[in-house]
Amino acid sequence: MPNRLVKFAQQHLIVINLLMFQAVWWLSILYLNSSLWLTIPLLLVHFGLSSEVRQDLSLMLKVAIFGFAFDSALMLAGVFQFQQFPFWLLLIWCHFAISLRYSLGFAHKLNWQFNALLGGIFGCLSYLAGARFEAVVLPLELFYSALILFFVWLVMFPMFVNVSRPQQ
Repeated sequence: MPNRLVKFAQQHLIVINLLMFQAVWWLSILYLNSSLWLTIPLLLVHFGLSSEVRQDLSLMLKVAIFGFAFDSALMLAGVFQFQQFPFWLLLIWCHFAISLRYSLGFAHKLNWQFNALLGGIFGCLSYLAGARFEAVVLPLELFYSALILFFVWLVMFPMFVNVSRPQQ
């Protein structure tokens, strides 16, 4: 990429990250594992544009591994099911983790209670939307699935925000 374009992209990485995360979420939900040929390169694009590759990679590994492991535990507990192993979900976690430093960076300025509420609502809604598009199956009644996901994300989002805070 020409140097001017890279500089422009670095200055606008928050917006680029927001657009990439939305693209990855929709591609993953609509095309499941078939989306990997697009979502993996988008991850590489981020690292090509980032001036803080080491910090982004470290955060991505921490959050994505924990998040995917927790989703796997919820899957084993019967909170949700997948028709095939969800590699696409791991890519959503990777992009989400990076978003914590960029498009979701505003959350660093919020108190933990507000982050808990944001996480509970929007984390839950993300899974419910995924179920609506048949990317995930919620075998429990919708109310119980939503309640479990709300409380899981009520705790997890503030924790992820805290882990992603810039080191001072």
